[in-house]
Amino acid sequence: MKKFPIGISDFKELINSESYYVDKTLLLEEFLVVNTNNVFLVPRPRRFGKTLNMSMIHCFLDVDHAEENRPLFETLKVQNSTAWPLQGKFPVIFLSFKDWKQSTFEKSINSLRLLLQDFLVEKMPYLLTSDKVLKLHRDYFNSIVEGEIKEEALELCLQRLIIALKAYHGVKPVVLIDEYDSPILYAHEYGYREEMVNFLRGFFSKGLKDNSEYHKAMVTGILRVAKENIFSGLNNMVVSTVVDLDFSDKFGLTESEVDQLLSDFKLSEQKKEIDRWYNGYTFGLTKKIYNPWSIINYLSYPDRGLRSFWANTSKHQLLQELLPRVDRKTSQMLVALMNRQSIESLISADTIFESLERAETQTVLGLLLFSGYLTVEEMPMKDGVSELSRIPARLRVPNEEVFTVYEKLLQQFLNSAEEYVQGSDLLEALLNQDFDSFSDCLKDYLLNSFSYFDVTNQRQSEKIYHAFILGLMAHLTDKYVVKSNPESGYGRADMIIYPKDPDDKKGWIFEFKRGVTGKESLQERAEEALQQIENSQYAAMLQQQGRSKVMKLGIAFDGKKVVCLEG
Repeated sequence: MKKFPIGISDFKELINSESYYVDKTLLLEEFLVVNTNNVFLVPRPRRFGKTLNMSMIHCFLDVDHAEENRPLFETLKVQNSTAWPLQGKFPVIFLSFKDWKQSTFEKSINSLRLLLQDFLVEKMPYLLTSDKVLKLHRDYFNSIVEGEIKEEALELCLQRLIIALKAYHGVKPVVLIDEYDSPILYAHEYGYREEMVNFLRGFFSKGLKDNSEYHKAMVTGILRVAKENIFSGLNNMVVSTVVDLDFSDKFGLTESEVDQLLSDFKLSEQKKEIDRWYNGYTFGLTKKIYNPWSIINYLSYPDRGLRSFWANTSKHQLLQELLPRVDRKTSQMLVALMNRQSIESLISADTIFESLERAETQTVLGLLLFSGYLTVEEMPMKDGVSELSRIPARLRVPNEEVFTVYEKLLQQFLNSAEEYVQGSDLLEALLNQDFDSFSDCLKDYLLNSFSYFDVTNQRQSEKIYHAFILGLMAHLTDKYVVKSNPESGYGRADMIIYPKDPDDKKGWIFEFKRGVTGKESLQERAEEALQQIENSQYAAMLQQQGRSKVMKLGIAFDGKKVVCLEG
């Protein structure tokens, strides 16, 4: 019996190790022949086979290893497809960004530099020396290898690789970029997202916009990050998400594929329970898509029983940041989902990071849908195009495995928020501008709260406390305006709140600071926060509205410790 390729995402390694392979090679026909478009962005949830599929495309097309790779495909479906004559006919640029993760922009750019060094030296050393490649480009590639290239010049790398490969081979190359959004997600977590987005905008637009030198391109990731931010001007790009028709059965396992797996491993009698745990996704118009990571992990050790595999492979970073901020309407929807009900809502197809702080319903549900935490029960379509932003979709949690995430993560956030929304002494003290009571309640809450506040990532701690306060305030939006990072005076306050009633003269300004181990005390950090409120004149917005009773709060946190000062 063949083994399962757990942890193997390289197609050649998988086939040569005689591991079990679910044949997805008809993706080649759909990508190369059926679809006449040039550039595809294909977001799918993590662990749904993106990297393996990209490796398979690379292996099939690679002109540099055409003869040695041909036998890998001779028993697979692609041999009888219209794509077979294209085997080994193209140079391929295959770059995976999945490990491009650093805590600063400078370190991140250096990681890309190292990635490109390895690519040039290990995969295409001929681009460094061949006379077929212009000296301008050879010098450029050698400057990458020697570590001399500057950040702004790295933006040209994709464009120059495409031009050089066409010159060397006389054939337009195919471009494959895997996990394009990984560096963006990390940059968002560590606070340099804008720099990373600006860099990638240049990288992709220079490489793929109006560039007639490449044959086809496929870009994969988890999220559809707003097109105008990353893929600026790429009018030739087709976006194929889980709600679109293209490639709908090529990522994840279909029911017939799972039936065959269970038959091969003599586990067909367990089909009903396996469906309950790992089935339930709808991609495009293809229903009953299974999570492949969970299926192969379970079938590798069936005696250990049905349990969560996929849900334990991520720290759910965006959800941890977003969910504490949701408003009452979205909270009610999430509670319904946890109670195994379906909900109906419009969906935002793009992930716009600036909108995450507002935690709008469409943004939250869109993030959950495209990340694999929800699926569409019925897909609103028109002429083969999803209409999620105009026609409400019916959404549900796909299966038992994903429910475990909701039970552990969402319940934690929502229960905490609900506890303080209903008759909260903390909120009552704040709205009454009773500083002493508010400070005492805040200290008491953090001391006795759930482990969410045992913050280990110091870079994120300020955002987490900010998110907690914002999440509580968002439940008051019927009567109060709650603004996160609004422009006021000479900068942006962390949070400003004021009543919608213009006759109510109250207002609140929050500035948050995280403790710095071994440096200033929390008292000093809270004093800094108050001084920032004064120096930057954050009260200007409220003063212009005639708010005369403004409460200014400087709050410094360190784990469960807090110092709160009033200005």
